[in-house]
Amino acid sequence: MKISLHTLSTLLLALLFTQELCAKSEIKLTGRKDLVLSLDSRLLVLEEARSHLSEKSDSFHELVASVDSPFVFEQPLIPIIRDEQGEPVPVEEVVVNYDDASVLRVVARNFSKQVRGTLTRGNSGFLQLTGGSLVKQGTSFPVSLPQAQGQTFTVTIIEITSNSYTLKLGEATELVGINATGSSSGAIKID
Repeated sequence: MKISLHTLSTLLLALLFTQELCAKSEIKLTGRKDLVLSLDSRLLVLEEARSHLSEKSDSFHELVASVDSPFVFEQPLIPIIRDEQGEPVPVEEVVVNYDDASVLRVVARNFSKQVRGTLTRGNSGFLQLTGGSLVKQGTSFPVSLPQAQGQTFTVTIIEITSNSYTLKLGEATELVGINATGSSSGAIKID
């Protein structure tokens, strides 16, 4: 009698399937909701849970400690200088110090985008920012530039007129005119 591979695999699958249907679980948690499970079934459940959940492995902690971080951080490229023997020599990081005038130009250009207009009365003046808040003449604020990492600069608004304002950083000053390109931009002068 010759049995094909297909027939044999089908019979084996049917045999395993019928055994799986007839298999009974040792843990029976079914029953009416108003009845408490018997002590034996509760002990069986606790013993099974304890055997599966309380497995401790010291090698797991060692494995986790040796795993690399899944997060990749881009590191800046640092040039490597080698000495006569070919050994890498550490390179000192170059820190660029910007002069006050160049920093103030960048700050003035970015700050002018947020200025909506001016309000002056006598010797006191205010800048109105796009959010509606008013900044008083003589106000100082800290500034940091992405190019000058680790350095902070303090810029002061030293003068506000009806059509311009002056920013100061260190010894450098920059006069910034109010551009009236927008419909809401402008100056209000009250005598």
